[in-house]
Amino acid sequence: MHRIQLKYPLLILLLLVVFSSYAQERPEGRPQMGGQIDPDQQQQNTSSIEPDIRAWHLTDDYTFADTTAVDTLTTGFQIFNPIYQKSIANAHLGNMNTAYQSMIFEDREYKYGNLFFNSFLAYMPDVDEMYFYNTKTPYINITYNFGGPKRRSEERVKAMYTQNVNKALNVGASYSLSSSIGQYSAQKAEVDNAKFFTSYDGEKYSFQGAYIYSKLKTLESGGIDKEAQNGDFNEIDASSVITRFTTAEKNLTKKKIFFNQSFDIGKITLTDKDSVQTILPVGTAFHTFEFEQNKMEYSIPDLENYYSITNPFYPNINSDTLQTKDSVRINSIRNIFQIKFNEEANSLFKFGLRAFITNDISFYRFPKKPTDYTIDDSDYIPEYINTDTTLVTTALGGQIFKNLGKNFWWNAGLKLYFQGYRAGDSEITGEMNSSFRVLKDTAGFFANGGIFLTEPELFETRYYSNHLEWDKDFGKKKTIQFKGGIRIPTKQLELSAGGFLMNNYIYWNSDGTPSQSDGVIQVFHGNIKKLFKLGNIRIDNDLALQYSSNENIIPLPTVAIYNSTYYQNTLFKVLHFQLGFDLRYFTQYYAPFYMPATGQFTIQNDEKVGDYPWVDAFLNFQLKRARVYIKYDHVNQGYPNKPYYTTYNYPGNPRVMKFGVSWNFYD
Repeated sequence: MHRIQLKYPLLILLLLVVFSSYAQERPEGRPQMGGQIDPDQQQQNTSSIEPDIRAWHLTDDYTFADTTAVDTLTTGFQIFNPIYQKSIANAHLGNMNTAYQSMIFEDREYKYGNLFFNSFLAYMPDVDEMYFYNTKTPYINITYNFGGPKRRSEERVKAMYTQNVNKALNVGASYSLSSSIGQYSAQKAEVDNAKFFTSYDGEKYSFQGAYIYSKLKTLESGGIDKEAQNGDFNEIDASSVITRFTTAEKNLTKKKIFFNQSFDIGKITLTDKDSVQTILPVGTAFHTFEFEQNKMEYSIPDLENYYSITNPFYPNINSDTLQTKDSVRINSIRNIFQIKFNEEANSLFKFGLRAFITNDISFYRFPKKPTDYTIDDSDYIPEYINTDTTLVTTALGGQIFKNLGKNFWWNAGLKLYFQGYRAGDSEITGEMNSSFRVLKDTAGFFANGGIFLTEPELFETRYYSNHLEWDKDFGKKKTIQFKGGIRIPTKQLELSAGGFLMNNYIYWNSDGTPSQSDGVIQVFHGNIKKLFKLGNIRIDNDLALQYSSNENIIPLPTVAIYNSTYYQNTLFKVLHFQLGFDLRYFTQYYAPFYMPATGQFTIQNDEKVGDYPWVDAFLNFQLKRARVYIKYDHVNQGYPNKPYYTTYNYPGNPRVMKFGVSWNFYD
């Protein structure tokens, strides 16, 4: 214990705060993992919600409609930064809308073929995170967030509208604009998201369609320039802190067309114990079409200004000494054909069956290394030469599942890539969930895992730009992951543990280029979620423990804590409020360095980051259909008196006041 106190001087104190004092409510349908909702607060807040709105999102390759409640909860409303809605601890650049990476290894997001977008996924949601609706009255939501001071403001406005044209057909649209100037120089980041969506739920035929447009524009400061900095950044105005770049900029653009349709096959008649008959299809045939265009641009218009120093940020210039204009465009077309047999139709084995075949075609355009000239030639004219590459992959697979029942649910799947770029890849996955009575309590075990064999994506093996280039011969990545745990909703407790065994793991060196590990790297994790109730006081805790067998490649904080402590009550029988604070903390570790040219987080072994508590005070209140929060971010600035970095060379924002409001309209 003495050794732990010396290594993490604030850890013991914070653990006492957290555990001196989780609750989750399973939505209708198949049970979900994680998420903490106080049932008492949920009951209070849903009393004014119209019952005629149904919302769902698509899972299992768009074959399962997972129903969820419309978001009207007061609890957690003050957590408006998307990255903290996904993970309790994140390495990020100190400002909203900028690159991030979860410190919790199991929470890290990775979408194959989206290398330059993976550090920004929370701000540019895809189809698997959007919702479709069915409502008897028009539904409108308007949300506004603001944080000062005005000259360094953080602002977001979001509007969503949906209504049914008839009983089966729904249409809707949403738009959000988020802009954050940041407290430090060259931090400004903006995100535009527009969605148009529709769905039709007929007797035999159904479809869901969407068009998604997202654009992210951010300045890339390169972090603090410690060599040029005069004085400690804690002691001077944040806007005066010197950064490596002031004009470097990144633009990410995503456009997507999505259409998923299904047609019921055959029918069966089921009779329950009360002699009520229900007609259901024997199976359903699905077809999904997706077209997606992703574009990344990284530019430095006045490159020569950053090479008048002895230690430039980028040691190499490969093409153009005057400016950087890296650009990558990827157009992808995907078709999925599936057939699903419902478990009700399988009277012998009592499980459902799904089979599918997918085809992906991706068209790449990216910079090519010049071969006719070098930048040392006197007659060299700087130019960017592009090359085109087309990759095709076909896979087939299947899944068996049991989603019905009150006590036990499970699924198991297999996907084999047999043609094209990813030929030889495979995915074996499984999941189980349960719920049963133990005396007066309800408890349930859950487990999930998978075995994955994955071909490195194109830009992990070769890439050329104005400052970075590589051409690697990597083997397939091999990963085994597993997780299991128990939840006791009546005790508002969840315990879980799991791990990853990874061979040929690809990581990013400090020079911005990728490498592949030789042996097996092990990552193990445990998690405790618990909500304590002391009268009207709620103490919501989430504790993550992690271990990495190779911290030189995968450095992780050993402990990460999120605690939300608040007093809640109702005034005048209509005004529900919560007054409290959020606390986040993670132990010291070699936090990653961020490489702006590629958007990747790379390893560094120069300086540890962490052992600093982040405390935000907040007041939430709800009056009928309106929710409001007032929040004081980083209220503990200056205590303890030490640097407060969110990742290597990137300090977090100083204290600032923020507020937000959200209205729901149902008519």
